[in-house]
Amino acid sequence: MTFDLTLVLAVAVSAVVGITLVILSQQVRRTRENQEEMQYVTLDRINLLTKDVLSATASRVSIADKKKEAIKKMGPKTFYYLDESQVKDLYLQVIQEPEPKRIQTRETKEVKGGIIGKFPMVEPKYERGKTQEVTKDYDVEQVPAMRYNKVEQFFFDKGKVIFGLDEFEFDKSSIDDFESVCNQMKSKFNLDIPDDMYATFFVDKMREFALEYIKKLASSSGYIALQSEFLVVDIADNDCILSRVHPLNQHLRPEDKEVKIQIGCSRSFLTPSGIATFKKGKSVKITSLGKVVSWDDKDKILEVSPIAIY
Repeated sequence: MTFDLTLVLAVAVSAVVGITLVILSQQVRRTRENQEEMQYVTLDRINLLTKDVLSATASRVSIADKKKEAIKKMGPKTFYYLDESQVKDLYLQVIQEPEPKRIQTRETKEVKGGIIGKFPMVEPKYERGKTQEVTKDYDVEQVPAMRYNKVEQFFFDKGKVIFGLDEFEFDKSSIDDFESVCNQMKSKFNLDIPDDMYATFFVDKMREFALEYIKKLASSSGYIALQSEFLVVDIADNDCILSRVHPLNQHLRPEDKEVKIQIGCSRSFLTPSGIATFKKGKSVKITSLGKVVSWDDKDKILEVSPIAIY
């Protein structure tokens, strides 16, 4: 029996191609199934994470709220700086009741007097009481510190103050979602996300958060409360400048401009404690209520005019 070699080779090639196509079709089907399964798993996971994040956000205390509570719970203040002119102007605007000039108190006393009649072995005593009213007057001096405390309380109670701008707070739910996907890929498919890919995602995301926070600083206005460590960068004849390098800078690139919060003080309102404490090059932990003056977009500086520093 003779065989046509060409025919045999053709049959063999067809068989190999057929088997290959079958294997490829099975792999494609499995890949699609896995992709669909992964898609559903990821979507389910993200939905769960979204619920968790919303729940956590509702119950979590923000940095701003923590700052507010910490400042409100502070005891008597040692003022380093107190702008008496601003305090007086604000006091007259926000405190509607007139300032008392004099306080009068009245005390009532009962004065007893009597006659003692002496008899043998018995001394009966007859007394008669009368009421005496004593009036005392006190001069009231509303010192600037007392006025400031009332102004501060009014601003805090009425929600007129922004807290926490000197800290870096962001919504990390997108990072949590990414970590969840990575964990799912590891557990479901034994597939590890390369470390460099994860690091790149994290670095880029944190820079994105930092740039968004810069926009928040740039758009801020009104009164703000700060409670952080500031550096005394300059002391001139008339001014004293405190500066804080914002924590968000650690997430910026080297070519990005450094972001700062700067407090400009008039030396005329420095208290003796402030003069003794604020030395050039010294870091000081302060609490301050002030007003946003401007945002320097070129130098990335938020300038604040303080009402009080303590």
